[in-house]
Amino acid sequence: MRQRLLTSALTLLERRPGRRPTTAELADHAHVSIGTVYRYFADMDAIVEELRLAAVHDITATLASGIGGAMDQQPDTAMVTVVETLVSSFESHAPVLRASLEIGEHGFGEAWAEVEGPLLPLARILPSRMRPDLDDRAIDELVFLTMGATASLCLRIAVQRPRDADRSSLIAMAARMLLAAFDSPPSASAGRVSAG
Repeated sequence: MRQRLLTSALTLLERRPGRRPTTAELADHAHVSIGTVYRYFADMDAIVEELRLAAVHDITATLASGIGGAMDQQPDTAMVTVVETLVSSFESHAPVLRASLEIGEHGFGEAWAEVEGPLLPLARILPSRMRPDLDDRAIDELVFLTMGATASLCLRIAVQRPRDADRSSLIAMAARMLLAAFDSPPSASAGRVSAG
């Protein structure tokens, strides 16, 4: 019954993007009493939270696979692979992501922290390869910023893209923007590995 309610909630979120269903609407759609809904969940926030946790798990696994696949590619191709993977994953969970963002201002930030955490070791590989001149602290700072920027760019492309925008073009542009963060500044001395 719990899974049936979650599936019904997801269906309602997909049918009406940007509008969270009520528990009464969920009960009606699932053909159960309102008491049955409350037997399993305290409110719609609890239902959306459970859907969010499942989405986070899937996004994490998908992104890990995408990053793994990008490891042997040239940097420009690798970054497109990572961005494409994350955009596609966000798109597949768009109704839940939209509903999560409505819960509170930190809804997605917390979700992204859950995705990002397990992926940090993988996320360090590409920057370390592209910037062997940086020490561990500088790599950590670079990863910190680019992971956040990647999430923001990919979420915008997946969930907020204008109807007439070209998805492939936006993905390529986002990849170029992220790659620019890995460029060596003209007189980069901060963060370099010391010779001693």
